[in-house]
Amino acid sequence: MVSTYNYKCKKCDFSMNPGWGGYLYYEDENGERIPFSDTGDPDKIRDLLPDIPQMELIEERIGYNSYCVCLDCLKQFELDIGNEEDNFDSERYFYGLVKKKDERKCPHCKSHNVKTSLELVGKKCPKCKEGTFREKWTKIEEADRCSQIHT
Repeated sequence: MVSTYNYKCKKCDFSMNPGWGGYLYYEDENGERIPFSDTGDPDKIRDLLPDIPQMELIEERIGYNSYCVCLDCLKQFELDIGNEEDNFDSERYFYGLVKKKDERKCPHCKSHNVKTSLELVGKKCPKCKEGTFREKWTKIEEADRCSQIHT
């Protein structure tokens, strides 16, 4: 069993990816964002990109994608934008990832009315507008976790 957070409305079926609100990634030489399968161990990072000095590597190739939703079209996607109210205890800041690489903009409808799953916690549901979007600590089977991540 693995413990993680689930993000969903208390009233309707609206939910977002489980986890910690996003994930650490590195960019390969083609700019493709590849998720780390576990926490961003600095030795693992150096092994992946050994020819780049540590600080340059962090600034150029490492980032944190947040799970996002467009409040206008309700499409879900991932962006490296952080939260509107930055939480300096978050994984983003733990790894020194203060640079936000993406514009806060929906890739589907181009709206700027975009929120991360963490920004929605405790707020009205973007779908039904009645329920409260909440974060719940949950234990899930490892097989279920693997099928839910990055879908």
